[in-house]
Formats: sequence, C-alpha cells, structure tokens
Amino acid sequence: MEELFLPLEIEGYALREFGEEDIFRLCRLANDYEIWRWLSDLFPRPYDEAAAQRWLEEQLEYDPPRNLALAGPEGLVGGIGLNLTDAPNHAHDGEVGYWLGQPHWGSGLMTTALPAFLAWAAAAHGLRRFTANVYAGNDASVAVLERCGFRLEGTLRGAVVKEGAISDLLVFGYLI
Repeated sequence: MEELFLPLEIEGYALREFGEEDIFRLCRLANDYEIWRWLSDLFPRPYDEAAAQRWLEEQLEYDPPRNLALAGPEGLVGGIGLNLTDAPNHAHDGEVGYWLGQPHWGSGLMTTALPAFLAWAAAAHGLRRFTANVYAGNDASVAVLERCGFRLEGTLRGAVVKEGAISDLLVFGYLI
C-alpha cells in the first residue's frame, strides 16, 4: 500500500496532526451540545482548555498519529480519528469517528475528508477494515458514511445510554 504523508490536502482544507495552535478553536467548536450529543461520553462536556490540553498530551503517545485535525484557512474545523485494538485477530480493524464544527455542517467537507483519512490510516496503521458506530437518529452522519462507501452491518438495539435515554447503535463497516 502506498505511503501517504501529512498534511493531506483536500480542496482548500488539510488533514494534519493536532497541535497547540488548535486549542482555542478546539474548545470553541467542540464545546457544542449539538456535537457532543452524538458522540461517546468520552468526548468531554464542557470541552474546556484543560480537556483540550489533556487530550493533546495523550496524542503525543501515538506514532503514527491516530487523530487528525481537519483545518482550513481559518484554522481547525473538525477532526477524524481512530480507536485501535491490540487483539491479534482484529489488529487490521480500526474504529473511525469524526466531528465537524457546526459552521461547516452540510458543506460536504466530511464526505470529502473521510475517504482521504481512510486511505491514510490504512497505509499508516496497516488497516484493511474500518467500523463506525452511529447513534440512531444521527441521519447526517449516516449519510456521510453511506456516501463514503460504508455499509450498515447491524443495529445493536438499546446499546446506547445518552442523557438517560436508551437508543440503538448503528454499526457500519468499510473494507479497503
């Protein structure tokens, strides 16, 4: 598989490593209820400077990186990342997640950025399969995944508790 180098240029935007320069916009954009409500509670709320700094420090442990910043002329606009397992039979599989600041919702940006990230992550981490988990009701995220070639592999009924409400988890898969 061809090695892809960072930053990855994407129609006026780039996927690159996160850095200290992203803290202000990370706090401003990620501290948004409308983003948080569709993400795991591992994504902090409120998303303050301490949370951003702690997360950035954790990212230094990974080489190659597992999370990339999506940035444009104004700076950070979102992020795409991976959860990897060390289970031998699943080492070829990465769980992908992403978020985008509200000013860029509906722009098609994530639909353009996600395939570039997948190609990079496959080469950088030796992956050939990706999964993505979406909370039922997040139709925009389902549309992004389907446009990028992911397939719905199943519904885990009642698998998510968010803000005290139980909902389904949609599991998508993608093969390189």
